[in-house]
Amino acid sequence: MNKPHTFPHHQQRGISLVEALIALLVLSLGMLTVSRLQSHLRLGSDIARQRAEAVRLGQEDLETLRAYAVLAASGAARSWAGITSASVTVDASTGYATNTRYTVARQIVATSPLAAKTAAVAVSWNDHTGEAQRVVLNAIIAAADPAYSGALGIAPAAVHTKGAFARSSRVPLHAKDLGNGSSVLKPTGTSTVAFVFDNTTGRVSARCTGIDPGTATRDLTLGHLANCSSVSAQWLSGSVRFSQASPPDAARGNDAPLAFGIVLALSGGSYASAPECSSEAVQTEAGDRYVAYQCVVVPLASGRWFGRSTIVPSGWALGSGANERKVCRYSADLDGSGAIDSNEEHPAAYSAVDHTLANQNFLVVKGSEACPVGSADAFVNLGTVTHQP
Repeated sequence: MNKPHTFPHHQQRGISLVEALIALLVLSLGMLTVSRLQSHLRLGSDIARQRAEAVRLGQEDLETLRAYAVLAASGAARSWAGITSASVTVDASTGYATNTRYTVARQIVATSPLAAKTAAVAVSWNDHTGEAQRVVLNAIIAAADPAYSGALGIAPAAVHTKGAFARSSRVPLHAKDLGNGSSVLKPTGTSTVAFVFDNTTGRVSARCTGIDPGTATRDLTLGHLANCSSVSAQWLSGSVRFSQASPPDAARGNDAPLAFGIVLALSGGSYASAPECSSEAVQTEAGDRYVAYQCVVVPLASGRWFGRSTIVPSGWALGSGANERKVCRYSADLDGSGAIDSNEEHPAAYSAVDHTLANQNFLVVKGSEACPVGSADAFVNLGTVTHQP
């Protein structure tokens, strides 16, 4: 019988030593890798913290530029004119707790023809390995008088704020400025009547007759206003849209309009004259179709009026049938008070109106359809409620 081959005892000890050395090498490589990884993580964390600090320094510099108190150069206050290019160093010696030195360099360029300046704030530094790092923040700083920011909140009630074209926001946008503190507007394109608005208050100050029906509002001059009578009236305007869709869409009321009249029934006292209302179909170059309406109201002696506006069909009927129509009014709680309690929110009936009302809009839908409910905010109102019948 053959005996099994065995290694000498000293050879077995040699193999164990090699295995130990290999294990030690693998362990050393692993520890070296972990050490390098930790170093990279520490570097990345340090750079991220420094970058966040740099962004904060840049934002702080931009906010300082925006915090000017006056427009013209002033030695006592920060001014928009004083916004210029500059560079500053921020480090521990300046009282800033940091482990590096930042250079905050701003480049200011005035833009033309806009009254504004472009600002590029670059924050640069070297990380602890000596490598250069940099972030850049850009902004536009407009030349807006800071006094205007609080004008709407602190202006006395008797002071009228200006809107488009440096006139009262209550003057219709498409009225023509006559250059003498007033503007003029024909309610419809072929009308022989024009109304004059005071540019400061926005009130209707005169009613002029004998206007050539072929003369557009944009072509009117003082020479056309020879036959005018003074009034003190207010303007009510809006649009009427039509939708045959099922269900109707308050944002897409673009069907061909039907014939109708607009009536404003006044209440609350004895008025010197009845309201003067008119309407005109409009189709824009983009294909949008609607009817624009407007009413001129001479208020009570108190300067206020009360009433309800309605649509009077011509050749069609109001009702709940499929072949009838329903009038919805665009109305929503825009001020968040919990109710339609403001005349600007287009209530069912107006109360104590003492100024111009615009965007008092309607949507006419099939009588069998419900008035569409939509979202509303200060800029776009797609919420409607039933107005007639």
